[in-house]
Amino acid sequence: MIKALRASPASSALRLCSITLLSVFFTFAHAEPTGARIVAGSGSVTSAGANTSIQQNSGRLAIDWHSFSTRPGESVTFNQPGANAIALNRVVGPHPSALFGKLDANGQVFIVNPNGVIFGPGAQVNVGGLLASTLDLSANDFMSGHYTFAGGERHHHHRGGGAVVNLGTIESAPGGYVALIGTRAINAGTIDAPGGFAALAAGERIAVTLGDHSMIGLSVERGALNALAANHGLIQADGGQAWLAASAEDALFANVVNNTGIIRARSAVNQNGVIRLVADTGVVQVGGTLDASAPNGGKGGVIETAGTQVRVAPDAQVTTAAASGQTGTWRIASDFAALVGADDPIGRRFGTIQSATLSRVLESTNVSISAASPSGFEPFGFVLIDGPVAWRGANTLSLAAQSGIRLHAPISAPRGTLSMTTGGTATQRAPIEVANVALRGGTGAYRLTNAGNRIGTLAADAGSIALDDNAPLTIGGVAGLTGVSASGAITLTAPLLTLAAPIASRASGTAITLAAATFVNRAGARALSSPNGRWLVYSDAPDADAFGGLQSGNLALWGDAYTGGADARAATSPGNRFAFNALQQVTLTAINIDVPFDVPRTLGPNDVTLALRYNGANYGGAFADSPTKHEPFVFTVTSTGAVPGAAVGTYAITITATGGPTGYKITTQGGTLRIAGAPVQPVTPPVQPVAPQVPQTPGTAVTTAAALPGILDSVRTDAANPAPLSNATPGLQPESAPLVQQRTDSSSDGSRLPDDAWPGHVCRM
Repeated sequence: MIKALRASPASSALRLCSITLLSVFFTFAHAEPTGARIVAGSGSVTSAGANTSIQQNSGRLAIDWHSFSTRPGESVTFNQPGANAIALNRVVGPHPSALFGKLDANGQVFIVNPNGVIFGPGAQVNVGGLLASTLDLSANDFMSGHYTFAGGERHHHHRGGGAVVNLGTIESAPGGYVALIGTRAINAGTIDAPGGFAALAAGERIAVTLGDHSMIGLSVERGALNALAANHGLIQADGGQAWLAASAEDALFANVVNNTGIIRARSAVNQNGVIRLVADTGVVQVGGTLDASAPNGGKGGVIETAGTQVRVAPDAQVTTAAASGQTGTWRIASDFAALVGADDPIGRRFGTIQSATLSRVLESTNVSISAASPSGFEPFGFVLIDGPVAWRGANTLSLAAQSGIRLHAPISAPRGTLSMTTGGTATQRAPIEVANVALRGGTGAYRLTNAGNRIGTLAADAGSIALDDNAPLTIGGVAGLTGVSASGAITLTAPLLTLAAPIASRASGTAITLAAATFVNRAGARALSSPNGRWLVYSDAPDADAFGGLQSGNLALWGDAYTGGADARAATSPGNRFAFNALQQVTLTAINIDVPFDVPRTLGPNDVTLALRYNGANYGGAFADSPTKHEPFVFTVTSTGAVPGAAVGTYAITITATGGPTGYKITTQGGTLRIAGAPVQPVTPPVQPVAPQVPQTPGTAVTTAAALPGILDSVRTDAANPAPLSNATPGLQPESAPLVQQRTDSSSDGSRLPDDAWPGHVCRM
């Protein structure tokens, strides 16, 4: 670590800064703490050679010192009633505190010096808990348990402007804490708070919350000019929390929180580690190592880096990997905008994180990137992916943006998950290839229609969704969401679309549009819900589909392929609909008829049967098409035997389809009309002259028949054994002109659409 520090320009600058600080502190440092005065609580202070001993008898003890420093070889020891005891050491003299010796305590120690506090190289601190501050805390607030540190009037010329710097080694008891707070808090040494709390906090006013012998949290309540919380050394809080927090005044884009060292908060067996680098106002510079992994069991921890901007160094090492548990998460939160930049000058200069760095980190960590839009900055709040991101594992990349998400470069994770949340619009210029996608945002409009998308499973709860997939797509559970729901329209296309969970839309009109070569429903009869509108499901043909109990209640649309939107037929066909690229195949078959000679016979509806290739009853009633419920067909039925005086013999019955709806292929099958028996000769009275008779020759008589109108109200068919699809007609007797022109019409039994639903399909007699 030291070698690495010496090799970096930042470390060189730190070394120069440290030398300057040391020279100043050595100039003013005095041997041993001096001028002790107990102002609250019970205790005593004694000095013996190089050691100063403080005996504390009460739970809280407040001491004012003229100076509080040690040279190498000197020591200060606090003997306290227990781990819950706290000793406040306020320096009222003009000199900073320079601690180069040892500091030991079995309880908690506060050191408050507005002129500055430095733990020099070689300093050894072993305490239950330590808080070193350049912000003031009054004895009254301390004794009452109110730990709010602020730049006060006691040293108004400093205003708490001194720095708190550690170049030595500070270690707390297990579960304890180490906190360096002031306008500038810097660690270039080692801080170790096992299972506890390690914090660097910079600001003008900082509130600290303590437990019995631990730190619960802190907050920077007011920023300071040139505030800085920086780690260039090692901070360890395995099983605990490590925080760098700062708020700067009038420094929106200045480095306020900076890490170039190592911060380690690895998870313990029952406690996940937490690392927080937070700048309420200013830039968080992420470099070095942030390690919240779980190498010895348990879940990975949480790393949070949040500021006006977050800038991640290309060589930053960040991990929340778990050897045998669930991977943790790194959260990157920016005000204004977050840019995943390409490896180019613009991306390196203005980007939040380079795409190559993000790809590398995603192999060991879930990453969440978010951008808010503060009040008064409405144009901001975007996340932009401007460089390719790819990872091989099953980790999750989460993108959240108040104003919108822009995917201008590909995202590839065949085993990974992409989660997006926005209240604006999400668009893409490059494909998504991931195992899982989750979409959130009550007003978010997702337009993910790149032709190269390859997405495995989708779940969503958003405003509206239009998604095109070039791979089989399953609607299921992803990242805590199950199924797809939206307040607006939902349009999903894929070669194979499987519903393992329901889809629901509250939109009016066509609320849900699904288009796939093959549609498979495993979510039951209520898989699609559109209470304020209707749904459309497009597929190639019903034979390859699995409807799973889903029923439209309406006729299907046939010969209707999806072309990117509802076509005119679908738009004018009300209600829920299945639409198939396949043609519906209809067979009209004439029934063979036997009649006695000279018995009038008019061909009518009952002389024709109808069979459908795709009968809804064979598909669980998914659509309503049946021999008694279908679109109207226009055809003629003719036979020369159906005329008065037709001779005995067998005649052909011919059906000719003269019209029909779009999407239907109509095939006809003829039949026979057989006239049986012989004509009876008339009896002539013998008393009357008989005129010569010319016998009629069958087939040569001229007959005339008028057209007989008829409506085919119902037809008979054997649905299990439909007639063969052929046009073969026996060539028995020559046919005359059509006698009857028929059309199917099921209006009388209420099982067909009204004629005006299909303008133009009106039978003209």
